[in-house]
Amino acid sequence: MPGERPVVVAGAWERHGVCGYDLMGKRLWQDRSRTNVQAVTAVADGRVVVTHLRRATRVLDAASGEEVRSLRGALQVFAVRADMTLVVGSDWCRLLNGSLDPLGSRVGTSGGGLVSAATDGEHLAVAEVGGPLRIVDPDGRERARVADHFRHVLHDPVTKTWVAVHETIEGKNSLLRFSHDGEVLERRPWDRVGGTATMRGGRTLVLITTEGVQVVNCADWGVRGLEAT
Repeated sequence: MPGERPVVVAGAWERHGVCGYDLMGKRLWQDRSRTNVQAVTAVADGRVVVTHLRRATRVLDAASGEEVRSLRGALQVFAVRADMTLVVGSDWCRLLNGSLDPLGSRVGTSGGGLVSAATDGEHLAVAEVGGPLRIVDPDGRERARVADHFRHVLHDPVTKTWVAVHETIEGKNSLLRFSHDGEVLERRPWDRVGGTATMRGGRTLVLITTEGVQVVNCADWGVRGLEAT
């Protein structure tokens, strides 16, 4: 995590709990009580959110490991922007601001969990496990629904469109560009995708494919590869 003293926070399933390390690998703190960790997500103001199996979701100060607050009912957490976080419950999701206070109302989900989420600061795009992908207005009204399976979704601030990695039942992938109303503006077949990440505030999409790591410019879908060293 960025800050005056960058910290890497990692969580374990059993013995090691949650630990904070500096960039040289020196352990700065350890909390062995926080086991059964499912995910550690960096959010605003030097904090991390730790989700557990069958335990309340906790917010920790990354530099010290001290608990700041809990997010009860949250089963998943997505850092959708530097100043916004999406929390997902059993059958709902909700945007939080940089202070982790609610923005707007809860949005209902099917209850199967989300694979990806993104926001442009107002609208929210959520891709549920097995589909669909939905775009929701600031008032919680569903604006568009695409009944397919998507691996990843992001908002490109340059073109002001949504970019998503689509996956068929056969495992074939493609990139799709959507409008706010769910209209497909562009589609391009892609190599089989094994992993994804959003960078530079939605300007860049990183794909792990059968051809290696590919870095995609979301505005024009220009691609460059990363060579192994």
